[in-house]
Amino acid sequence: MVLVSGAGSGIGEAVARRFAREGYAVVGCGRNTDRLRALKKEIGKGGGRFIPIRCDVRNEASVRKVGKFVASLGNLDVLVNNAGVTYFKNFALTSTKEFDAVMETNVRGMFLLTKTMLPSMLKRRSGLIINIISYAAKTLYTGSSVYSASKSAGATLMNVLREEVRQSNIKILNVYPGATVTSMWSAKNRSRFQHRMMKPADIAELVVRIVHLPASMMVEEIAFRPQQGDLKV
Repeated sequence: MVLVSGAGSGIGEAVARRFAREGYAVVGCGRNTDRLRALKKEIGKGGGRFIPIRCDVRNEASVRKVGKFVASLGNLDVLVNNAGVTYFKNFALTSTKEFDAVMETNVRGMFLLTKTMLPSMLKRRSGLIINIISYAAKTLYTGSSVYSASKSAGATLMNVLREEVRQSNIKILNVYPGATVTSMWSAKNRSRFQHRMMKPADIAELVVRIVHLPASMMVEEIAFRPQQGDLKV
């Protein structure tokens, strides 16, 4: 079974679709329940199994509810931490409220969901945690200081966890996508730059392949960047 946060759109949706095609039961959580229900129908028509559940990853009680729900369905093989938000603003123009919103979703949400799902993996000595970070954690994008900081924090959080659980046979993969066509970008920028951006489905295709690597091997990180390089918007 696979759990994907932020499964209603973008890379999360693409990953959920790809795992469902692979034959996994996929639990998709997010705040847009209408979109999750629609995705269930779409995936179901193709013979896949997608189970939607509402979750606000910032809220510990909401995450615990998802944890209990997943446990009632069976063993979790893969956790995909994908939920994320941003504001494309310079540091000086970013409000405290916006700072908190980004950090609570991108860092606290990852922490809460992983902390909730990890014990069952440790007990079984088996599991894969995939974190959709961002190439913003590896370079400097003006207008994205808080987002970049949140992604760097998430990457470090998971890098340390990887060393803590390595001997328990838990695998942790950090994925660093560059510019990808998702709703995170404004409609204007998607229209202007989508010919240079990567597609969520292509990233999902390669991410899912990691599951099939030999048990003795751990891929710790993988970066995807547009062929023509980073966008300057």
